[in-house]
Amino acid sequence: MEEENELFEKFVEDNIMNLIKRLAIALFFVPSIIHIFFAGGIALSSFLSMVVFLQMFELREIFITKGLNMPRIVLPLSILVFFAAAYTSLNEVVLSLLFIFLIVTGVDILRNRLEGSFGRISASVFFVIYTSIFMASIFRIRLMDNGAFLIFSLMGMIWLTDTAAYFGGKYFGKHRGIFHASPNKSAEGFIAGILMSFIAAFIFGYFGNFTLLQTLSLAVSAGFFGQMGDLFESMIKRDADVKDSSNFLPGHGGILDRFDSLVIAAPVFYALLYFL
Repeated sequence: MEEENELFEKFVEDNIMNLIKRLAIALFFVPSIIHIFFAGGIALSSFLSMVVFLQMFELREIFITKGLNMPRIVLPLSILVFFAAAYTSLNEVVLSLLFIFLIVTGVDILRNRLEGSFGRISASVFFVIYTSIFMASIFRIRLMDNGAFLIFSLMGMIWLTDTAAYFGGKYFGKHRGIFHASPNKSAEGFIAGILMSFIAAFIFGYFGNFTLLQTLSLAVSAGFFGQMGDLFESMIKRDADVKDSSNFLPGHGGILDRFDSLVIAAPVFYALLYFL
């Protein structure tokens, strides 16, 4: 009985400490991030470049557990690609990716590392696209007319979608395991997230004076592709047999865990806004 009480007290203590850590980080980071996104410009691009660097660091550490050791040089080079994608044209982005391909390939050739070279080169180029170019789309959206409200709407929509998906799955979820990347996610929760995204999109669209196409683009990007971003990161972590991308944010996991939905939803939203 005494042992059970001790275990219960430890459980309560751990959960309280975890909650305190989560609240402390939220109280510090949320106002700072809101200010940075409102400010835009070099403040936003510098913040996003730091996020890109940390995401690449986490991905590199995750894949080391799979025996796929990406060269360290990819970390600073990912920042170069981010700024190229944020501030320049497609030509410079292609050249920066070519530069990374040549550097990573050259490292393996000069070190005579033949085994696993294809995996290292492919992973390096792919994850630079996944982090640097996809995250640069956030900055590109901010540069658009009404860009601040557009990007805050997307971020708010992702949070509402995740919340609706969680509670929809918790109270109505009967068909689980449809996504092996996230077995606890249910079909009902996934649909609830999409439904919430469309409802909330029209509310945001009304206050932001969005066009119908902008409103629908917001709903699709957050509701469907935001959830796909979460599933993609879950697939990566499950493949590497890790729970969180890192413990960089105590109680919240890693940087990848915080930006997993946005890193897919943002480029889709930008593409829809740009081409439509």
